[in-house]
Amino acid sequence: MRILLPAFLLLLMSGVQAQDKISLMNGQVLEGKVIGQSTLEIRYLVPKRHKMVERSEPTSSVFSVTDSLGDEKVWYFKDTLFGNDYTIPEMRWFMNGERDARKGYRPILPMLGGFALGAGLTMALDLEVNSLIIPPVYAGIMAWPRVYVTRGSISDPNMEGDPVYATGYSAAGRPKRVVRSLLSTAVGVVFGLAMNRYVINPAQNR
Repeated sequence: MRILLPAFLLLLMSGVQAQDKISLMNGQVLEGKVIGQSTLEIRYLVPKRHKMVERSEPTSSVFSVTDSLGDEKVWYFKDTLFGNDYTIPEMRWFMNGERDARKGYRPILPMLGGFALGAGLTMALDLEVNSLIIPPVYAGIMAWPRVYVTRGSISDPNMEGDPVYATGYSAAGRPKRVVRSLLSTAVGVVFGLAMNRYVINPAQNR
């Protein structure tokens, strides 16, 4: 029995090393050992602290499952009643856009603008508690403009200019821009408060 247990664990670990891939609808790819698939959920094992932990994903959020041999089972299907408006090939491009935006989108200008706005308004109007409203307002505004593809972030040049790919890129890029804008504006506000307290106000009181 003592011999069989380590052998079983070794066999299980070797099976997990041959990772299966679960492609989610949001463009993320999860890796693990798939142990069950159904119309309700996908169950899989992942290593955690020298043991295997079972996790699951609802099948409605899964595009496909690819086993360690490269065989893919597609769970996604086009059905406008469920909000699945794209065909399977189009959905692949949509997911590629999400994946590229998550990896390579850099909202540099919105972040710089948020920092400048937060610091500038705080210092110019000598704001204190009221300055806390600036970051969420600016971040909310950044949810509206078009998302432009960051140069060099497209994994496949053939996807450039495709409207479905651009829609997926925007779907992942927009919330990323909102969060980065919120954080950069908050940093600008903190900078403006520090300047008011330690530089501007002491100079005016001399």
